[in-house]
Amino acid sequence: MHEKIHKELTYEFLKHPKNKEALDFLLLAIAKPEWNWANNSRIEWLKTWMDAPDAKIHSSKIKNDHSYKIKQVGSRFQIEFAKKGSDQATVVARLKYDFRDVTEWKKEHEYRTCGIELAKSVHWVVDLSTPPHTITGWSDSLHSKIEKDFDKNWNTIYTKCVDKVKFNRKKQIKDIYRWAKKNIEDRYAINKQLLELYEKKGSILKGNGVNLGMDVMKNLLQNLADYFAYVNEKIGFLKTYNQLKADAL
Repeated sequence: MHEKIHKELTYEFLKHPKNKEALDFLLLAIAKPEWNWANNSRIEWLKTWMDAPDAKIHSSKIKNDHSYKIKQVGSRFQIEFAKKGSDQATVVARLKYDFRDVTEWKKEHEYRTCGIELAKSVHWVVDLSTPPHTITGWSDSLHSKIEKDFDKNWNTIYTKCVDKVKFNRKKQIKDIYRWAKKNIEDRYAINKQLLELYEKKGSILKGNGVNLGMDVMKNLLQNLADYFAYVNEKIGFLKTYNQLKADAL
């Protein structure tokens, strides 16, 4: 997804009352207390960290890091990797490794680094929830088109979908890698519909595409909610916030 989804939408969702403890921890962790930054500066830095993996844009050598592109072969799914060895990592692996860093920095009592890694890991949850990163067949132009459409109208779609999110589902994720992989595979059919829509010059902003776009948004928001619930179970947002705050005194 483009910048507005990774920055504005994810921050808007973090502002939801159900995510208060996660947001409080992230805003405290994002800058050292002695810097005495105003809260709006912390907010901008949080947005920047959540978009950090896109710093080199999609033309970068590691662009496949953002993807787990699959195609269906019979009753099974087959993942398509890029041709070069440097392009072999996937968004699912990146999420797994970033989440591992979150928990390990917490164990090391490096709470600020823990928070920064958490902010970066949110990027991967968004990308694994978006069609161009999870199914083969999207050309660069179509990839760019759907991302621009979401950027253009994310706020309207978000407002219609956010009330349908279920929060605090503590048992939804048992293994982060398997959860992400299953989500991508379960979404294959609807993502294929979206690809076919865009190949026919359609859009999530009109006609049948509106409902498809809302379905993508609902899944994206639910994935974020489930991820925050999982992280909270592992590190405890409020406890870690208090430990970080105490360290700063």
